[in-house]
Amino acid sequence: MADKKKILLVDDDPDFVEAVRVIVESGGYEVRVAYDGQEGLEAVAEEKPDLIVLDVMMPVMNGHAACARLKADKATASIPIILLTAVADRVTTSTYTHRDMLESEAEDYMPKPVEPAELLALIKSWLK
Repeated sequence: MADKKKILLVDDDPDFVEAVRVIVESGGYEVRVAYDGQEGLEAVAEEKPDLIVLDVMMPVMNGHAACARLKADKATASIPIILLTAVADRVTTSTYTHRDMLESEAEDYMPKPVEPAELLALIKSWLK
């Protein structure tokens, strides 16, 4: 049997992390979690995941900063990143905008709350 693909899930909401972990594991993937951007960078260095699901609004280091650091590093630049964001719901109260999403170097982004089937389809499409 082939090794399971490793997905790194980075989000500061433990309930959301657990829900998404269950969804992603149901797709046959191995999941590692981190709870902020800095922890996410450390996990990438240790694990070398096949794909990263990264929240935007987090303490310590936000998802845009973590994404920029990963894409600037030759060792991690090729790892696909899917940004998850509730920005669409919080444009008026957030400093993040849709332009930030589009200007990010992430391969894709998905609004929160996530649809389980859509998230799995997106992960699968980037791991082909």
